[in-house]
Amino acid sequence: MLVIAHISDTHFGGHDTAVERSERVMDHLAGIRPGPDVVLVTGDIADHGLAEEYAEAEQTLGKWPGPAPMLFCPGNHDVREGYAAFRRRPGDGPVNEAHRVAGHLFLMLESLVPAPPGERFDHGFLEKETLAWLDERLAAREPGERAFVCLHHPPVDVHIALMDPIKLANADQLAVVLERHDDVVAVLVGHAHTACASTFAGRPVLVGGGVASTVTLDAEPLPLVTHELGPSFAVHLLGDDGRLVTHWRTL
Repeated sequence: MLVIAHISDTHFGGHDTAVERSERVMDHLAGIRPGPDVVLVTGDIADHGLAEEYAEAEQTLGKWPGPAPMLFCPGNHDVREGYAAFRRRPGDGPVNEAHRVAGHLFLMLESLVPAPPGERFDHGFLEKETLAWLDERLAAREPGERAFVCLHHPPVDVHIALMDPIKLANADQLAVVLERHDDVVAVLVGHAHTACASTFAGRPVLVGGGVASTVTLDAEPLPLVTHELGPSFAVHLLGDDGRLVTHWRTL
């Protein structure tokens, strides 16, 4: 069985509880026995994309004891150049990464929309370069190799008024690629700051929750964005039979 720990939206630099909440999640994951095979961080590592925020992220998330690798993709609060420096990768184009873990392929996509300095676009978009890269990587797999597509922005509505207008804007183009590779296990995302599940292009789309804060349902008698609820994350379990089971935890 493959065990995936999935966290999202740490937002270092965004609130005075950001470090403590991330440390709480990392300590909890470090106590799992046996530990996860991989840890995913699906975007919004930093809140303003500042170098000091990425330094804080590196210091806090760098305490992860392993041996499971920690994989990343950027979110709308990240800045491509700062994020690329954090990942020690070139920042002159989308920062997409492919990783093989325990015989499974994780494709970490950049869906942020670059903005002028001091500005931010909150919706997501997969550039043509990214979609072509995804298609090529999926096509180049060994026969039977399972793959996960990971990005920040959900490609579907989550029925929260704050989040739906800033989902992935070109989800239809992502669907075209996924429909050519119908054995992709799931699409794993962040951004919505809530633990939820839906379907997209015939497969699960799973939101990892929110470490820094929770975005509540429109009908709930709670603030729109709250730090009163604990940090949440997901654990995805992929059985040898190919069945995926997800558990969410709030600390």
